[in-house]
Amino acid sequence: MGTIRKNDVGTVFRWTVFEDAAVDVSGATVRQVKFMRPDATQLTKTLAYSTKSGDTGNGTDGRVEYVGVSGDINQKGTYKWALHLEWPTWRGDSWYGTFTVEDTLF
Repeated sequence: MGTIRKNDVGTVFRWTVFEDAAVDVSGATVRQVKFMRPDATQLTKTLAYSTKSGDTGNGTDGRVEYVGVSGDINQKGTYKWALHLEWPTWRGDSWYGTFTVEDTLF
């Protein structure tokens, strides 16, 4: 991922869900990413299946993604993220990760 700047739109965030190997997430009834902004406000977004070249993306390979829209990245600083998944018999969150958002020139 390249530099992310405040107010960016279209930034693609991709993850592969795994536990020793890729986890088939096609049966998950809830697929979300939760972001915590630098000011501690939270944002929850629905994940889509991620595609590889020539693949339709169906979740069996554990790949998911979110494409940012206007208003998502509205602060500079360090953001945290965690994936939230639910199946009929299990639900839980991933470890969290971070990324840094740079300010814009104007």
